Amino acid sequence: MEKADSFLLVLQHISSNLSRKELEDMKFLCKMKIGKRKLNEIEYGTELFSCLMQQNLLSMSNTDFLVSMLQSLKRDDLIQELANFVDNKPGPGQRLDPQVEAQLEVAFEILCDHVGRDWKRLVRKLGVSQVLIDRMVYAHPHDLREQFYQSLLLWKNSNDTEANVSTIEKALRDCYLNLTADILAERLEKLEL
Repeated sequence: MEKADSFLLVLQHISSNLSRKELEDMKFLCKMKIGKRKLNEIEYGTELFSCLMQQNLLSMSNTDFLVSMLQSLKRDDLIQELANFVDNKPGPGQRLDPQVEAQLEVAFEILCDHVGRDWKRLVRKLGVSQVLIDRMVYAHPHDLREQFYQSLLLWKNSNDTEANVSTIEKALRDCYLNLTADILAERLEKLEL
């Protein structure tokens, strides 16, 4: 994959992780850079990023304006993704072994089915900050399962080396969710047979 394509993938991923309010805040911050009529037509982050690229305010070698907007939103997770791209680290979904990726998908399904209300304690144990947890709750206010799933995805995408099933199993046991840890281990054992 070419670097330009990777950059667009990172921008698309950032766009998909912005709430409606965050996008509106970013549009406000662009008022002096992009015309009002054009801003009113923008409905998605990718459209805003395209406008910024046309205005030479965003490129592979110049992400400063985007970083400053993300800082004002306190989206350190998305700033880190941009930094990873600039530092040539693999982007979202590009670095994990396919077998590990498959195991994590199974693990996420089991966790969403069995953890329930203890999900915040578990993702905090995995290292997801309270701010990011709150952001997932805000983004999906009426869907507990989606809040949990998106938090797990966030953890996976921001942990190069620790995103694996054994880390999840240890976190489950540390949270005294031993039954779920046993179910996970049993299901993965069946997959490997």
